[in-house]
Amino acid sequence: MTKSYSKDIQLLLKISQNQQKIKMVLKDFKCTEIDLDTNTYAFDLCALYMSQIGEASKYLTDSTKQSFKYFDPSITSYFRNMIDHVYEKVNKKYLKAYIFSMIKQEVIKEIIDRINFCTEHAKNK
Repeated sequence: MTKSYSKDIQLLLKISQNQQKIKMVLKDFKCTEIDLDTNTYAFDLCALYMSQIGEASKYLTDSTKQSFKYFDPSITSYFRNMIDHVYEKVNKKYLKAYIFSMIKQEVIKEIIDRINFCTEHAKNK
């Protein structure tokens, strides 16, 4: 896959959509940081969306990956591999913490800001 700011826009939009899906799951299932791991369906859905975020983050340009302060593409990629290949061995406590970290306002804002940056700079190329 050829990496470019134009491609980053698509990938970041997917990440943003999956962040919103996680938020909707938590709302629909009325889950919090305390009880998410006790609701199998909600936890599995959030894990699926985390996996998709991790998959998208693998293909971002290096400059986009390095631009983040709050979002760590390498950790999402790690969780993606764990979720997709050895889900039963995933440490739910750590994954739960990262799910909630992924939907913090500063992470959401950082993704949106980078979409705007890539949109502006993709036009110049």
